[in-house]
Amino acid sequence: MTTLILRKILASSSHAIAATLDTMRVRLEQVQAGILEKMDLVEQIIAGDEIDDDYLDEIIDSEDEDSDTGNPSTDSDEPKIDRRKLAAEIDELKRLAIWARSIGIDTKTRALLTSLDIGFTEMAKMGANQKSLIFTESRRTQEYLKNFLESNGYAGKVVLFNGTNSDEQARGIYDKWLAANTSNGRASGSRAIDTRLALVEYFRDSASIMLATEAASEGVNLQFCSLVVNYDLPWNPQRIEQRIGRCHRYGQKHDVVVINFLNERNEADQRVYQILTDKFQLFSGLFGASDEVIGTVESGVDFERRVLPSSEQSSSY
Repeated sequence: MTTLILRKILASSSHAIAATLDTMRVRLEQVQAGILEKMDLVEQIIAGDEIDDDYLDEIIDSEDEDSDTGNPSTDSDEPKIDRRKLAAEIDELKRLAIWARSIGIDTKTRALLTSLDIGFTEMAKMGANQKSLIFTESRRTQEYLKNFLESNGYAGKVVLFNGTNSDEQARGIYDKWLAANTSNGRASGSRAIDTRLALVEYFRDSASIMLATEAASEGVNLQFCSLVVNYDLPWNPQRIEQRIGRCHRYGQKHDVVVINFLNERNEADQRVYQILTDKFQLFSGLFGASDEVIGTVESGVDFERRVLPSSEQSSSY
């Protein structure tokens, strides 16, 4: 489970994996010093990066199975610590984190910028709003992408949406929204609920891009947006439908374009895509294809090739 989650975070961004490696190093340093947090390592990684709770459910289910089979883990089962190997692993984690941060702007990030440029051009042709909903499974990747996009033509046009919505921008948006809506009865009195509504309205009225974690995959109505980018593919295929459903819903006036990012050299991403492909083929066979997902890899036709004239150069990402 830990290895698979690390692969997933690595597929998200080098900045996210660097911070995760730091989390692992700090935990080992606590072991080295005789101080150890009670939280499980996997739980700590998931909580720190706000990864989908489905992963925690899998861990809990696995622990329940161990208990049912009469093999619960106990302190006596813990192996004796080899201090020399422990110190070597801490040093290795330090080096790997430095290496990850040295990558800078990776090709996946640059592909996102290209995708947005092409996507917004197509939105303009359709007369659709210049709005894009981008999903990532890492809060650290979310913050990194915000800084990157704002430095590359989208300054003041990016808003974050996550499970806490506690960053400085979100607090400012909430305060302004609350001041404007206290007297008209729209404020519910719940800061969490009102902040979500304030961020959605800010995206509708002011921003061009909403960078969202899985927290935005349910209970959010964004039918004014018709471009969805799955920067990170979720493990649970149903999440894809939920994400697209934020925009593809009653009141949507345009076709919803969906861009899926896939790292063909990452085993976790490959497995996720295989599951998604099988599911799409199942629904297509039962009901007929009702929607077209742009960027399907199995046909060898990428996003650019689908929306650009054949005479123009296209690249795969």
